[in-house]
Amino acid sequence: MKIKILIALLFSIQLISAQNSDKTSLSDSLSNQYQIEYTVNFNNYVPISKKGILIPYLKENKSNYYEIPLDEDSKQKDDTNDSEINETIVIGKKNVIKRNFVNLNTHKLSSTENITFDSKTYLVTEALPKLDWDLNHPDTLKIGTYMCNKATTSFRGRNYIAWYTNDIPITFGPWKFHGLPGLILDMYDQTHKYEWIVTKITKKTINEKTLNQDKHDVNIGLKAFVALREEVFNKKMNNLKNNLKSRQGRGTTVGFTDHSKRQGRELVFEWEDKK
Repeated sequence: MKIKILIALLFSIQLISAQNSDKTSLSDSLSNQYQIEYTVNFNNYVPISKKGILIPYLKENKSNYYEIPLDEDSKQKDDTNDSEINETIVIGKKNVIKRNFVNLNTHKLSSTENITFDSKTYLVTEALPKLDWDLNHPDTLKIGTYMCNKATTSFRGRNYIAWYTNDIPITFGPWKFHGLPGLILDMYDQTHKYEWIVTKITKKTINEKTLNQDKHDVNIGLKAFVALREEVFNKKMNNLKNNLKSRQGRGTTVGFTDHSKRQGRELVFEWEDKK
């Protein structure tokens, strides 16, 4: 199935304009501003596809990554200036920019996050995760005009496979991924629940002035955020269970799914793994 997905995308993939199709040197990369677009697939109970946008600032050792719901992205006007990204991404009733910001200078990563049953938006800060990449794979894969090498890593409870190209020496990747010697063109976890596939790479002048204004309610560390998220969720679920039980008729039994097991991209965290 993975091969079929890649083959289908290869016909529509747009990787850097023809005049830039030659091998990209490191100096060329540093002097240009890139925008890398991904198709992001979440193949869970209800499959969801999003548009991912990675904007690396190579001279500053920083990158911004955004995930935009496709229904929101499709609402952008056709005459939108191509040098700008839509400023507002609507999540629920709040205007929120969903992003991950990586800073190699400070070794920090910040993310905008929401909690189910909570209307606040959180800016979550954490130490830049250390990804132990295994590059010792003989496998290669051609994606578009680029020959890619295989790399694998484990991150917070999931095992990932990445295909990266040394022709574009960009160490940043989608979401929280970073540290490979080349740009990630395709990445997925072994269960294929989560995958990122490049659809377009362009060199352009990008205006992120408005995007970089943090629109959030609370600053919080990762460990405190994880604890708060689970507290809010469990409290809401327990209240729901109690309400349903109080309305049960005699002889009626209502079954509940166990929601104590984590879902999502991050299943276990470093401070738990040490235990």
